[in-house]
Amino acid sequence: MIDSEDLTILAELVSEDAQVLPIDTVYGGQEVTLTEEEDIDYFIKIKGLSEQILIIKCDKFPAPKSIFKNSKRECKRADYIILTNTENKKTAVFLELKKGNPDNAELICQLKGAFCFLKYCQKIGQVFWEKPNFLAGYEYKFAVIKEIPKVNLKKKTTRIRHENLANRIKMKNIGIPEMPTCYFIFKHQEEIHLKKLLNNIS
Repeated sequence: MIDSEDLTILAELVSEDAQVLPIDTVYGGQEVTLTEEEDIDYFIKIKGLSEQILIIKCDKFPAPKSIFKNSKRECKRADYIILTNTENKKTAVFLELKKGNPDNAELICQLKGAFCFLKYCQKIGQVFWEKPNFLAGYEYKFAVIKEIPKVNLKKKTTRIRHENLANRIKMKNIGIPEMPTCYFIFKHQEEIHLKKLLNNIS
């Protein structure tokens, strides 16, 4: 399933326990179920996965509080990183699932922490795998999915309303070209197709 050299190297680098593997569906194609760290019953299903995709459970990386002071909350990180190559476009989505309603500052720290983790992985690939262009050319996106409804198996899934899709929240531009200057919040989604997710954060 992983064809590009970038994703192949990353799959070699990252422990299997920190990777989320897609599963085949009865209708063809693949999907994945992502859960919130503190509540495995709080989850979203992402369908229509591309053939070149790798999902990292970023919070498996222990908070480095033994070396960092965490004065800027730099030890935080988002739940997942989704790396995908679709239509000749390479995208890395830093994704946080939230059951509650945290303030923007909390979310931004988590998303930034996941961004830094991937940049750390990039340097390891460049130095230890001796690939100077490892993970180059990716477009980085920040996304949060919250207020996921509980699934009622006795009822059909309600049609997704357009107004419930991504809401764009601006962030401070700190002058790093790769760093996103906004993040996107999705609400009320029980499941979402990868293409729709990517289209709504472009």
